[in-house]
Amino acid sequence: MFLRNPFLKSSFAALSFIIGLASSPSDAQTSAAPTPSAVQSCSLGTLHLESGESIPDFKMSYITFGSLNEKKSNAILSLHGLQGNRNSQTIWTGSGNAFDSDRYFVIQPDTLGVASVDPNATTSATRSGLNMKFPRFNIRDMVNAEHRMLTECLGIKHLVAVGGISMGGIETLQWIVSYPDFMDAAFPMVPMAHANRQGNFIWESVRQVVMSDPKWSNGDYAKGDGPKNGIAIGLQIQSAFGVSPAGYDALYETADQVRAMFNSDVKRLSAAIDARDWIYRSWAIDSHDISQTANFKGDLKAAARAVRARVILFPNCQDQLHPPREGGILEATKYIPQAKLVDLDDIGGHRGAFTTRTQAMFTAEVHALFKRLEDGRAGMSGPQFPRAFSREDFCPR
Repeated sequence: MFLRNPFLKSSFAALSFIIGLASSPSDAQTSAAPTPSAVQSCSLGTLHLESGESIPDFKMSYITFGSLNEKKSNAILSLHGLQGNRNSQTIWTGSGNAFDSDRYFVIQPDTLGVASVDPNATTSATRSGLNMKFPRFNIRDMVNAEHRMLTECLGIKHLVAVGGISMGGIETLQWIVSYPDFMDAAFPMVPMAHANRQGNFIWESVRQVVMSDPKWSNGDYAKGDGPKNGIAIGLQIQSAFGVSPAGYDALYETADQVRAMFNSDVKRLSAAIDARDWIYRSWAIDSHDISQTANFKGDLKAAARAVRARVILFPNCQDQLHPPREGGILEATKYIPQAKLVDLDDIGGHRGAFTTRTQAMFTAEVHALFKRLEDGRAGMSGPQFPRAFSREDFCPR
């Protein structure tokens, strides 16, 4: 093992978790991984999209942990990132973990368009057979699909909490704006309230690399015969922003070690990610903005003020991929009525969401808020912004 800094051991174990992308739990979990239910499927018929288009024969796959109580009042929705799948969020789940499955019923879906190669996962461009004729969707469409899954297939009308990492954190913020009365608490980690221009550049760069692979074939490649090299190499552009410069220096001693991990990651990603589905999901991030939710007309302050849940936001001021200021997180925190910002302050950057230190911090904050809710105490514990923040609109230098 060539880690220079043991503090980042879990980052190394999760080297492919570029954007909340885990395909399996990492050793950042605080207890042994729990046993999930069998994979469940929820058939929802036609899914109508905000654009006016629709997806026929839409289904969602998901796994659960723990038991749903008789009143169906102990459910938590946990959402994965851009390249993740239903297993990714298990990092938060289990006895004694943040989402304690001894007490709560934790639902981990494959979100709309999931880019996994599982043929039985949630409907996507590839699994539908529509390929590039599949309609584009946005983050609100993803949230609406999850809302239908919960209400129509599980009969759940209210959540204890919703949370997620990266794209899952983005969805979490959309959840609390789109369905403000549906949950008591929310925990978005390394999220964005809206896309930022550097992020648009990053995603377009990855897409262009994918589309330059001869196997792309205008997106109409056959299943299993797509641009595997293009998606695997393109995603390394994300990797360049997935960890801070200090994080890379802590992870690797030599350039040879960097190249070795690059090549290893390319090999893994080429077998794990469907390029077409990844591109559709990246378009959803590109267009994300909670202020564009109906009735808010581009007013982020108004969207944030409409939130009724208690929210703890977990950005990382060393995150180059989802920067807190440019992604609207600092502004959203200021205007959400009951909100608290916890800066991960981790040189792991975006991947700092997966370190053991972060998981311990997250678990403590989640448990404290759950206890506050159970005790019937109002408000949040601690300051709205960390004391190190001399300003509410900039991360500390």
